[in-house]
Amino acid sequence: MDTQELIIIEVFCKEYQIEKHLVDDLEAFGLLQTIQHNQATYIHKNQLVNIEKIIRLHNDLNINKEGIAVILDLLEKVNQLQTEVKHLNDRLGLYE
Repeated sequence: MDTQELIIIEVFCKEYQIEKHLVDDLEAFGLLQTIQHNQATYIHKNQLVNIEKIIRLHNDLNINKEGIAVILDLLEKVNQLQTEVKHLNDRLGLYE
């Protein structure tokens, strides 16, 4: 497995000044995915933006895991609706 795109959990936790149990809790709740390889635990770099958002919601706003899950779901729905509105505006532009 190519580990260039992976970040070791311990390094991530040290860099973001969080406890490893928070990452474990988030994974158990389904808010992030970790990868086990060679007896080490990693996260993929493509999850960084989402994990940073989760950490800000948790640390800065004191939102629990359930609240974070709801917020992330709502943000995803907003993004989908914005995409749909853009698509509909583009189609509408054809008739103007």
